Amino acid sequence: MLRRELTFCCHLGLTITQAKQLCRLAGLFKSQILFINISRRQRAEATSQLALLTLATRPGDLCQLLIEGLDAELAHMAFTCWCVELGQPLGRPATSARAEQRLATALPDYGFSLAQLGHSSAPLDKALALQVLVDLLPAERVRDRASLEQAIADRERLAATIIRPGLAMPHVICPAIARPSLSLLSCDDPLPWGSALGPVQTIILLAIPAGLAPEQLRPLTRLARALMDEVVSTALLHASSAPARQAIVIDSLLG
Repeated sequence: MLRRELTFCCHLGLTITQAKQLCRLAGLFKSQILFINISRRQRAEATSQLALLTLATRPGDLCQLLIEGLDAELAHMAFTCWCVELGQPLGRPATSARAEQRLATALPDYGFSLAQLGHSSAPLDKALALQVLVDLLPAERVRDRASLEQAIADRERLAATIIRPGLAMPHVICPAIARPSLSLLSCDDPLPWGSALGPVQTIILLAIPAGLAPEQLRPLTRLARALMDEVVSTALLHASSAPARQAIVIDSLLG
């Protein structure tokens, strides 16, 4: 079964007219089409105009169309054209600027550029994946790489940090990192993570300096809570581009 997704920032919200257009377009295809409002953690069948309107999608909301079926490729092409009128599809690297600016304005101590997102098409084991995640952290924020890697390994020995099927969030509070830092690795092949919940395909590393004030930790708490939500985690796991994954993480950090 083919699966395609289209993640976009909804600049104008979803009006009655647009919901009607979306419903009509979705009805032309055999694929199941879900409209996911990531910002509001809600989803609806795109073939139901009433359900779409109950999402109360507002300007600036981050949304995703998840398309699954035999004609998913054709539907994706059609919805890509439709989404240009509604907002900014997130696919090309240049489309990451808005999310990065939002984060820089609201949380200047945090940074999550595209350079902090990686993808592996080759099989990895857990140890190598954690090394790649450390590689993706901004070098200027890492005071002592060896100490940081040891702290992450020690934390993983306590318990596997998988938070939902397919998604892990290794995290550590450590003086070896200078400022709150994140990295993300997505994998084509499921990666065993030592959990009864099964393997993972998306891993987010949180490296947190020791001694942060509670208000500085709140964005990371918001991120963890968002990714434990089925709607948000589903959107992240199915996002097919680095700008889309980045936007979902930033939207969750900002709450």
